[in-house]
Amino acid sequence: MRKRIFLAFFLIILFSAKASAQTLSLDYFLGQGLKNSPILRDFQNQLNSGKLDSLLVLTGYKPLVGVTSQVMAAPFSTNFGYDQAITNGGNYTATIGVKQPLFSKNIRSAQLQGIELLKQSLVVNKVITETDLKKSITAQYIAAYIDYGLLQFNQKVVGILYEQQKVVKYMVENGIYQQTDYMNLAVSTRAQEIVQKQTFIQYKNDIALLNLLSGITDTSFVVLEKPEILITKPADFNSLPMLLQSRIDSLKNSNARIMIDLNYRPKLEAFADAGFMAVKPENIPRNFGTSFGLNFNIPIYDGKQRFQEYKKIDIAESSRSIYRDYYTSQYRQQYNQLQEQIQLTKDLVIEMNGQLDQQKQLIDMFKIEIEHGLVRFTDYLVVVNNYINMQHNLAAAEMNRLLLINQLNYLK
Repeated sequence: MRKRIFLAFFLIILFSAKASAQTLSLDYFLGQGLKNSPILRDFQNQLNSGKLDSLLVLTGYKPLVGVTSQVMAAPFSTNFGYDQAITNGGNYTATIGVKQPLFSKNIRSAQLQGIELLKQSLVVNKVITETDLKKSITAQYIAAYIDYGLLQFNQKVVGILYEQQKVVKYMVENGIYQQTDYMNLAVSTRAQEIVQKQTFIQYKNDIALLNLLSGITDTSFVVLEKPEILITKPADFNSLPMLLQSRIDSLKNSNARIMIDLNYRPKLEAFADAGFMAVKPENIPRNFGTSFGLNFNIPIYDGKQRFQEYKKIDIAESSRSIYRDYYTSQYRQQYNQLQEQIQLTKDLVIEMNGQLDQQKQLIDMFKIEIEHGLVRFTDYLVVVNNYINMQHNLAAAEMNRLLLINQLNYLK
């Protein structure tokens, strides 16, 4: 009697929770996950920072204006002090100088190209992170939804067993079935009640993990909509994130080679200044002036550093090609394997659904015959247990099918 009261209380809690629960979809959790992810927000901040890097490069090639000033006194006396021919006894300087790099368009373009490639890498990494997050949230949603389906199924089985308990009790009282049959049914019912509670706890844990992945702090009971996990149209192979990253890395290597070449080209810089320079304070009014000119720099010999830098780039490019070829082969193999597994699992689910329908029909037939005392009750329990096991196996197969589709859709 206490067991029935406890079960009734548990079912009341479950039904009341479901009645007041929100019904949420996969799209809701995906949207919340993308919105709340700190990693994705960090990527956006890095992209914004990249725009500032471009501006810094551009401002670096504008005229640079600076002020230089110096007040220096060098006291001397007999047998003490610096040579006056060197120090002039003092130095008083205040000038405004301007520097402007000339013919620097190629260097500036290469630097801007480097920043643009870094931004493109950030975009690709952001896409990869989004893909991984969507894949994880979808996989957890599938697991939670399958457990929710089992929760409903177990609830239905418990109801069926309770109905049969009433029938069997009446048959025992009339001498058609033995007391052991009733006890056997009571034990099976109790076992299914425990399974029901375990499934409920598992479902709550699934939702908690789903909320955690999505950045949601709500702990209330929710009901999940059936997810539409369909095979999406495969993306253009050349637009896959990993291949895009490979092409960006190739461009980075080419840009690095250009930067090396530019470092060995002549550099010309114009400069000018204006102000005063004097060795005595009283001469300052008469020593205002200006100067201007060009700075020219050309490398001649660097100990073969340029050649070594080229070799490093060649090694990096070779590694990039190896990774690209390996990834291409692995991707195509995984794609074909997943398609085959999805089809096989789909066929298995169809067969299991047919088997489940037959077992349900058999249970209905047994219920009629039990009411007339025409079958052994242990046979009925065997059929019920087979029905329960088949439903759990079907749930596992269906979850595997959906997870395979999820893996295929987010294959990268």
